[in-house]
Amino acid sequence: MPAAKELDPLRSLSTLAGKMLRNRRRAAGLTQQQLADRIPLSQSMIAGIELGKQVPSAQTAQAIDDAVGAAGELAALWHHVRRGLQQRVLYPVWAHGYLEAEAEATRIQHFANLFPGVTQTEEYARAIFEAANPLFGGDIEEKVEDRMARKVILDRPDPVWFWSILDESALYRVVGSHQVMCAQLTHALELAERPRVTFRILPYDRGMPGGVVSIGAILLLSRPGKNEAVYWESGLNGALLETPSEVGVYRAFYDHLELEVLPPKASTELLRKAREEHHAHCTHH
Repeated sequence: MPAAKELDPLRSLSTLAGKMLRNRRRAAGLTQQQLADRIPLSQSMIAGIELGKQVPSAQTAQAIDDAVGAAGELAALWHHVRRGLQQRVLYPVWAHGYLEAEAEATRIQHFANLFPGVTQTEEYARAIFEAANPLFGGDIEEKVEDRMARKVILDRPDPVWFWSILDESALYRVVGSHQVMCAQLTHALELAERPRVTFRILPYDRGMPGGVVSIGAILLLSRPGKNEAVYWESGLNGALLETPSEVGVYRAFYDHLELEVLPPKASTELLRKAREEHHAHCTHH
């Protein structure tokens, strides 16, 4: 069960939705029982929703929204609460802070030996979750669905600036199958055509700053009105760091790493070469 502190943002949002419902219901001249009869629900359920202690299902949320004339505003709030609660279940506790930071970030700088989550195809993500399932468990399809939903940060009207440095091994290590890898590399090449998405490759023959051999994944996040944050993950654990002294170490690492990587054009050519030569039987050319 997540700590109470971690649930505060969701509780606050649920409480806000409840207060809005109460105001809308009263403005419509309805008692709790009258509103409950329209849905239909029990009066106690309506009371719990107004107190922020109950979160309605998608269908019920829309019915309540329609009944009080909220024009989708309440349904949208409850959607965010439900999705947040689902993520608490789908992701380990150390990732919860990152998911919130990712959603509000204006720039993300990534480094790992796997393609980052928001740039993954369904098949690539599913292969990763299937491989991890014996250790971590959980519903694979729910995890895939949620990961695909997170791609909204690349597709919104003002998309995040997303810069990824990939260890060269990410291009060749087979995740799922050669066909899955071909589709993933094709997707990365398509994303790289967008002005705010960049992939750069750290070649095998280049070292990492500080003699680091492997550090898992790191992501540096810039957010409006907040200090830069860094998220690191090694598979079995991770953390979101916001203390300037801690973030500074990872910022220095990333800045030095950028001196070793291939420029964007050469990186794109290596992505294409890996797809055509190493995953030769794919059908996405």
